[in-house]
Amino acid sequence: FKTICAAGEGGGMEINMKKISIAAATLVMVFIMSAMVACGGGSGDNNGGNTAAGSSGDKGTVTVTMDIDFPDSSGVRDIDDARVTVENGSSVLDVLNTYAAANNIDVTMDESSASPYVTAINGVSQTGTAGWVYELNDQMVMESAADCIVSDGDKIDWDFDDWTDD
Repeated sequence: FKTICAAGEGGGMEINMKKISIAAATLVMVFIMSAMVACGGGSGDNNGGNTAAGSSGDKGTVTVTMDIDFPDSSGVRDIDDARVTVENGSSVLDVLNTYAAANNIDVTMDESSASPYVTAINGVSQTGTAGWVYELNDQMVMESAADCIVSDGDKIDWDFDDWTDD
């Protein structure tokens, strides 16, 4: 690894690239571990290792709570504390689709890329400066809702965010 002199010839302020590389790698690992915990990707089954009697670990269901916050201007009433039961191994998107199917709510997705994303819920569609985002257990998750697996007791919050708001 090279050392870079930041203050010019003989300036004295040197940055050790090896230390920067270690710090960057540490930050990346912290980010990855946070995402795994937020999406249920860590080891364990989020219930102390206990499974229901007669279940085979990967079989069974999980129950999560979901909120959908529509923009005030849409006139659509928010959905608060909806309890949704889905199969173990289901994604955030599966939860949304299960709730939508049971409650006659239209969900539209863009599936043109490898990871689909939600473009409209109940007629409230994305624009050039606003769209649907979700949080899992009060943490913003930076992966497709189709890829984020839920665990029993998780809390999902869908929100229509306008990126022009200050």
